[in-house]
Amino acid sequence: MSEIRFQRIGLVFHPQRAHARGLAEAVAAHLRETGREPVLVSSEELHDGPWISGWDLALTFGGDGLLLRVARYAAPAGVPILGINLGRVGFLTEIPPEEWLEQLSQVWKGHYWVEHRLMLEAYWIREDHRRGPFYALNDVVVGRMGLGRIVRVRVEIDGRYFTTYVGDGLIVATPTGSTAYALAAGGPILPPELKNIVLVPIAPHLSLDRAVVLDEGVRLTLTAHTEGKAAFTIDGAGDEPMAEGDRVEIAAAPFSARFLRLRDRSYFYHLLAARLRRMVADENTS
Repeated sequence: MSEIRFQRIGLVFHPQRAHARGLAEAVAAHLRETGREPVLVSSEELHDGPWISGWDLALTFGGDGLLLRVARYAAPAGVPILGINLGRVGFLTEIPPEEWLEQLSQVWKGHYWVEHRLMLEAYWIREDHRRGPFYALNDVVVGRMGLGRIVRVRVEIDGRYFTTYVGDGLIVATPTGSTAYALAAGGPILPPELKNIVLVPIAPHLSLDRAVVLDEGVRLTLTAHTEGKAAFTIDGAGDEPMAEGDRVEIAAAPFSARFLRLRDRSYFYHLLAARLRRMVADENTS
């Protein structure tokens, strides 16, 4: 690819991450020196996405959580994302902070590949009022609010009744989300570029207790039935209270999140193995 491909570049930094703004400013200075046009943005300014449509690339300065948030704006606009890791896990971010100059030089030379990840599109329906679309890179969750209450989530697949989950809730995850909340709830691990949707019950009680892997083309309808309160959550954010009979319609989004990668294409398995080793070590020392 030619260098002109990445001319106008957004730099989104996490204001609570140490050194994030300073590093973003240093990268912005480098971009100006190479004839590019940097746009510096705090993650607190990410309220809506029209401004991002003019970007050729989004650079993030934070952890995976920041990258998840940026993806909800960048993916619909077709803007690829490259993360400089200032967090801990680094499943989504790509570049160690001390290597940013060397790694960005490789990007300008076209030495990268593009990873496409499935996203979810959700609508929240209450009576005749429809809200959305909401976009998720990890997961959409209908779960309980407060202790001592269970949630019943009726699931329809392509308009036909599938089952009713009883417990703490239900996770609808992408392959990206399969290594997040869905993994903690006992779901399977899927490679990031797989095109499937996963249903993972949370602490199920006398109901289907296995994860179910679905084709990307399905359309799901989740209806909340609860004695207390249920919550609708996108990528771990929001916790919007749901009323009895509220529905959430979920399908694969008509676009994917695109990430620039400089590592080997098998990087995911190396990261996964390292994370599993840390989990085992933490359990042995606890």
